[in-house]
Amino acid sequence: MDCKTATLVYQVENHLEKIREIFPQAWQFIEEVSLAYAKNQPDNFDSAIKEIVGKQPFKFRMVHRDDKDQLTKDLGDLLGDITSRLLLEKYFSELVGKPLFFSTICCNSHLTSDHELTLEEVLPLQRAAVKLQ
Repeated sequence: MDCKTATLVYQVENHLEKIREIFPQAWQFIEEVSLAYAKNQPDNFDSAIKEIVGKQPFKFRMVHRDDKDQLTKDLGDLLGDITSRLLLEKYFSELVGKPLFFSTICCNSHLTSDHELTLEEVLPLQRAAVKLQ
């Protein structure tokens, strides 16, 4: 997140409302993937990843966007900033009633998991994602 945007977000009392105001498309996307994760809704890219990596001892769901657009940039800004990522994880975890952890992965993919992933856990997912490109 650039300094101007961070200033707008963190100098107000309701940081989440400001994030929602500045990044409406990203907010909607994160809400959709959070609900889909919580409901175990299938996704073609996620299914292909799971076919490559096999059964994992943790829950995750990965979706891929084919285009490089403003949403991709906004997700990178929001999830790349530790404070906004933690705010979003806390809010959406409470919304769906289970722990959610968000990451960007590959080029335009979004990863939701049940815990903060380790290198050993995420590397096979990353390798599968680039294989599908």
